[in-house]
Amino acid sequence: MILIAGTGHRQKLTTIMPKLSVSMPFKVTEKDIDLYTKATSSTRESLDADEASKALFLSAVTEPCMLLLVAKRKCPIQPLGAVNVRNSFKLYRPELCSLSDLQSAEGAMVVATLGSEARIVKRGVEFDLIVELGLKVLDGDTTEMKTVFRQVFTMLQFARIPKNVKLSEVSRKPEFEFKLDSEKTPEGQVQLAWSGPRDWARVCKDYNPIHIWSLAAELYGLPGKIAHGNHMAALALAKVERKSVKPDGGFALDVKFKRPVIVPAKLDVRVEYEQPEASQETVTHFALTSGEKVYVQGEYREL
Repeated sequence: MILIAGTGHRQKLTTIMPKLSVSMPFKVTEKDIDLYTKATSSTRESLDADEASKALFLSAVTEPCMLLLVAKRKCPIQPLGAVNVRNSFKLYRPELCSLSDLQSAEGAMVVATLGSEARIVKRGVEFDLIVELGLKVLDGDTTEMKTVFRQVFTMLQFARIPKNVKLSEVSRKPEFEFKLDSEKTPEGQVQLAWSGPRDWARVCKDYNPIHIWSLAAELYGLPGKIAHGNHMAALALAKVERKSVKPDGGFALDVKFKRPVIVPAKLDVRVEYEQPEASQETVTHFALTSGEKVYVQGEYREL
């Protein structure tokens, strides 16, 4: 058994997850677009023109399906004892995801699925929540459902892990190391006002108290209310220059939330470019920093 931090709730410790999924019809509305552009201080035109911003938008407007999954009785995640620690996004078919196409799409579906295995880590248990958006696409004479967008939310449920429990082996690629140079001018700054988390919650419907009320955040050991991770990623990417993906290609975006961003916040945006060996594609690394500390880190690359 493990004790879930801040809840007084005890839960059986297991890494094999039940088969759980939720599906729901998907439709983008003008209100969704207005709420997103308000939360990110952007415009409809800039949102429609930038693939990375589109991925963050799709993540936000499909998140309610994930929240319904977490609310299912058999879901092992305790919503009030978990935080989002990293996300991965893949936009497979950007050419099908213009705002006008998304608004007029018929028969679109979003499916949220609980990952088959959890991982035991030092601070608790990590769970994966997979969200996929499918659109009906005409292929010759037939219409097929194609997955155009996929996101994996990784949630950490803080818990006291008994000393005799072996931690899971986590195989992830080495993390890119930012060389923070105080003499190098940042790409820009991101500022999040006190009302920022509530603006983002209106888009994604995640009203977790740690994002809305300081007292609730402090009860879970945080210094104050914290920003939504994807909100900070969206604000950072708006300051990062990237080349457009190929007309027939997609892209991947990975984001890690290394430290909680306490609201209100003012962070520097830093960018590094990397060209892996035997590759012609450039990987764009970005981070939100303050002094020598990295709060949010991510990378953007073509598929």
